[in-house]
Amino acid sequence: MPTLILARHAKAEAPQAGLDDHSRALTMEGRDAAGRLAERLQAKGLRPDVALVSSSNRTVQTFKRMASVLGDVELRIEEDLYESARDRFISVLARVGEVETLLVVGHEPTTSHVAAWLSGPGSLKQPLQRVSLGMSTAAAAVLEFDTPWPEIGPNAARLVDVVEGKPA
Repeated sequence: MPTLILARHAKAEAPQAGLDDHSRALTMEGRDAAGRLAERLQAKGLRPDVALVSSSNRTVQTFKRMASVLGDVELRIEEDLYESARDRFISVLARVGEVETLLVVGHEPTTSHVAAWLSGPGSLKQPLQRVSLGMSTAAAAVLEFDTPWPEIGPNAARLVDVVEGKPA
């Protein structure tokens, strides 16, 4: 069964004059949280085969910190995940190919919106409540599908967990 791990990037430096949004880097806190998120996913038996990562600096840095824990995960940088609406985001997922466990590192509010839109029968109440409030930095929604990637749509998944990378 395909599994989707929808992660929001870890904490990034605040917007500032002279620094475009796409170039913002992770803070030290964010770097630590990205590593912890990967450790917690791994502890739950979740290891992605492929990672689709937004082209922004903070999402790429988040993935690299996660990959240092997860090991060899195929990285695909996807321009269409930066400042993306739901339909464009879903089209990226639909063309992923034969992948069992997929990690997507993106941004808010798209990450929580897509997780909620995909969540259907069998989704767990507490993760649904957390997603409805928005995804915090260095957090990931875990969704399971019974259909192949090209056929995913509204209510097609079970939201089974939200994993946090922030300190306990």
